[in-house]
Amino acid sequence: MMNTMVIFAEFFVVILKVLWAFVTAGAKWVVRPKEKSVAGQVCVITGAGSGLGRLFAKEFARRRAVLVLWDINSKSNEETAELVREIYRELDSESPMAKEGAIGGLEEVLPFKPQVYTYVCDVGKRESVYSTAEKVRREVGNVDMLINNAGVVSGHHLLECPDELIERTMVVNCHAHFWVSPPRLLSSLSPVPHAYCHPCPLSPTPTVIPVPCPPCLL
Repeated sequence: MMNTMVIFAEFFVVILKVLWAFVTAGAKWVVRPKEKSVAGQVCVITGAGSGLGRLFAKEFARRRAVLVLWDINSKSNEETAELVREIYRELDSESPMAKEGAIGGLEEVLPFKPQVYTYVCDVGKRESVYSTAEKVRREVGNVDMLINNAGVVSGHHLLECPDELIERTMVVNCHAHFWVSPPRLLSSLSPVPHAYCHPCPLSPTPTVIPVPCPPCLL
């Protein structure tokens, strides 16, 4: 009897939490939180040549960030860069000094200087990551945001994957996050980037966190 009551109590608590989550989500649609401006900030996006990486690049371009695009495929990376430049040109054609902000208020539009940089980098190779990071520091400067989007999916059941594919998946989805880390992209006097978006090592789904997770600081 006691076990049944405990189960019902836990079920009731779960239902309340789900309902509360719907309420808070609905409230954010009515009273939208103010977006932090990323205009002029340097944003590195790995795996920018396609998929989510390309979508991230386009969204940050609309927010006037300086984009540094990494991808193993030079052609697809340049295609993303061209899409970004098109967005930059559209933004540059906006002449008013103020525009309607995302939260319904007026937002000041600063003089806009479109910048996008592309680099061919295989995040699954440590030497490639280190050399590319050094180029970014030398040619672009220090980084404000890092979106660790690059990842691979085997598309096979675990026991059906060849050894090479398992190794590649672990290197790109896990080890690369230790290599693409703030010390590689920053000088010793620069603050740590304040935002990260990275796939979980066990899943290609991006996770946004406001501060770097401890492994990224090693």
